[in-house]
Amino acid sequence: MDGCLTELELFQVFRNELAADESRKALHHVLSCELCYDQWKRFLLDEKVATGIRFSLAGDVENANESPGLSDAIELPEKLVIPGFNLYGDFIEGGQSRVFRAVHEASGEEVAIKVFYNSPLNEGGNIRFSRELRTLARLRHPHVIPIRSEGEVSGHAYFVTPWIDGLALHEHVRNRRLSVKQRLSIMEKVCSAVAHAHKRGVMHLDLKPGNVLMDSTGEPVVLDFGLARLIETGASDPISSIAGVAGTPAYMAPEQVADNEDVDTRTDVFMLGLLMYEVLALTRARDSHETPSHQGNLELAKQPPIPIQQIAPSVSTEIASIVGKATEMDPRNRYQSVEALLLDLERLRKGAPVRAMSASWIYRFRKFGSRHLAYVAGAVAVALILISAQLVSRATQQYAEEAYGRATQVTQRMFLERERILDRRMGEVCQELADLYAKLGNRAKAEMYAEFAERARLKVSMWENEAPSNDAPPSPH
Repeated sequence: MDGCLTELELFQVFRNELAADESRKALHHVLSCELCYDQWKRFLLDEKVATGIRFSLAGDVENANESPGLSDAIELPEKLVIPGFNLYGDFIEGGQSRVFRAVHEASGEEVAIKVFYNSPLNEGGNIRFSRELRTLARLRHPHVIPIRSEGEVSGHAYFVTPWIDGLALHEHVRNRRLSVKQRLSIMEKVCSAVAHAHKRGVMHLDLKPGNVLMDSTGEPVVLDFGLARLIETGASDPISSIAGVAGTPAYMAPEQVADNEDVDTRTDVFMLGLLMYEVLALTRARDSHETPSHQGNLELAKQPPIPIQQIAPSVSTEIASIVGKATEMDPRNRYQSVEALLLDLERLRKGAPVRAMSASWIYRFRKFGSRHLAYVAGAVAVALILISAQLVSRATQQYAEEAYGRATQVTQRMFLERERILDRRMGEVCQELADLYAKLGNRAKAEMYAEFAERARLKVSMWENEAPSNDAPPSPH
């Protein structure tokens, strides 16, 4: 084996398929020949990329992202110069990109610059990076990370977002020892952000505590839309043929590993349910002791969460019902939209009946009574008077029960009418605020209040659809 080796001979040496003496002779040549050494490095890169793809196909995205080699085709310098920004020396290393911390010279804002490893072998990474860029460009919400700018440096694409100097959601909740009310308030804001993304045609599909950061003011920010899909695209996702199942198994919905065609906005509902579970119980919803078995990791996505009250008995039945409905294994039994989940959280906060609970009139009456004690006291007084009158005049149990039933109907009608009036008025006020901010040119505020108005209209519509025809309350007019 004299002179340069053929590509086949080099590959045989690389695969250790030659005799020991021939391999040693060939390796000495490789180390002394620049051309052969370059070919040897390409073999190394191909092997490393193949390893990363195997991890990805097995569903082990964490190891796939950490696999070396994907960034080697076009080396990214550790020190970059990007006009308009002063970069700090430190950065966060990832499998598909490197995140630099910097200051925008003009505004003084501290930002994160996400620079992608442009590798011709990293097709899946290219798709994810460009998709995250397109996705974030669609979204304008106070709890979604915004894009400040984009560009290219040293042959590598990048985009700029604000730097979030805070803890991940689960760490923030543990460290701050927040009340249940405060935790649910955070989850309402996260749900609002995801609902906004759905309205703009985007599914996140990778909602987990690490992808929700708490900023310096204690507000949640949803980020990392690298696995997001456009709703109209559905299961026809170009990255699925490259990376197979993608996500973090402990936080995935069962349909993500069972049948990609069943993935829709209800998948985000499931993930939000798991987030809420962890925020309230301070532990994961699934027993996630990862093992080297990647298939075993994927099986986590098929495990139903342990009922939250078994882990955290102090969680109320209403909250447990909301979490349970959001994390139903069958998408048909979940909330059918993030908007529906958000409405139940709002109703819980206001003391109104939540739809995840039983629809019995006893439950509704009890909730009404806890919010409107004076009305209930009056209704009960009316009921007692009617019952007493019927007992005196008729002296039979049958008439007493009929009178009590009529009093109950009056109370229910009062409850329904008051709720409708309040919801209707709330929608009108929010719409007025949205129009005002639109005239002032404040797009973010205008969109936020427009969403509030739309939710109020949806609630009014739900009330009207739910009310039985024979028990409809009288018109307020």
